[in-house]
Amino acid sequence: MNRRPILLLASALSAASACTDFANPTTVVDLRMLAVQTEPSEIILDADLSNPAMPVVDPANNPGVTVTPLIVDPLGDGRPVTYTISACPNNPFAAAPQGGGQGGGAFPSGGARTTVGSALCDENSPTTWLLTEGPVPAERGIQVFLGIDQLTAAFMADIFPDQFGNLHGGFDLGMPLTLDITVNAGTEQIRGIKRVLYWAQRINDTQLANQTPTIDTLSLFYFRDDATFEPVDEPMPIKPLPEAPHDVGQGVDSVWILPSPGNAEPFQTTVIDADTHRAVPFTVERETLRYRFFATAGTFNPQATSSERNPAFDVKAPIRIESQYTLPTADQIATDAYGQAVVTIWVVVRDDRGGESWQTRQLLITP
Repeated sequence: MNRRPILLLASALSAASACTDFANPTTVVDLRMLAVQTEPSEIILDADLSNPAMPVVDPANNPGVTVTPLIVDPLGDGRPVTYTISACPNNPFAAAPQGGGQGGGAFPSGGARTTVGSALCDENSPTTWLLTEGPVPAERGIQVFLGIDQLTAAFMADIFPDQFGNLHGGFDLGMPLTLDITVNAGTEQIRGIKRVLYWAQRINDTQLANQTPTIDTLSLFYFRDDATFEPVDEPMPIKPLPEAPHDVGQGVDSVWILPSPGNAEPFQTTVIDADTHRAVPFTVERETLRYRFFATAGTFNPQATSSERNPAFDVKAPIRIESQYTLPTADQIATDAYGQAVVTIWVVVRDDRGGESWQTRQLLITP
């Protein structure tokens, strides 16, 4: 059982002030952090663990991490939005975030393909470190750096016993360092979690650090065959900003938004052997990429798609990663003098090890 592979932005954001209770999570109507990209998302330190209390790490193996959050504020009317970043050790006993994966099992964080926890950093803890010198504008990314003393403290904190009394944690399963991102916009504040995966040592010679998955294009089509799930009409590429919004056309109730497939990788991780209860290398032949869809008006269904089949469904069903976008009606969106409105959409892709990126497009809607 492996508690580590998916290391993602926590699905639940904590708001310090009142937050709009929107009915559909794909509709972005208030201040939200939709995703966070970290480069790199996985770091192999190749540490000398002869002294676990103070491992020797070559600085060349401990790069800074560039953090770029996707923060949107559709009703803010251009108000200043900033964020700060703190870091702290993973809490191996924290509950897994809702919807994080399988859950349950012998380990505190749940089963394979789950996130490791949902605990925010304790602002009063000596092992919570503020990584930004001051507020960072929401539209900017920033590079942060963890020193060896901080990483050592994080590895030492991320330890838990299994049911047989054997100790596990960051030193044998990979250590997910928690980044706690606080977003401020006027009187509103939200917080979210992102994790960066550190390995004290390379698992084996074939282990490579994660590469961020990317979406190269977004396309739009109008009809999908109910039997084959294939597009009936030819998908049309949606031009990226700053190109003019893509005109969806009049009399249209819904369209399909199709991202190009991301770059899924095989990767090496560790699992606990059922007989020896020790961490052993494990190869994931192909990681699962997950696509999530958002819009400033209208809704997506499904909210998320996947590059791999869900074993709970028909294994013969074709894999489709597009989502159907239902356009807003006239009473759901403000229009200009010509009866038109511009809607922004985002498609976010995530992999199994915290790699995350997105594409942004705009559509011209005539309800």
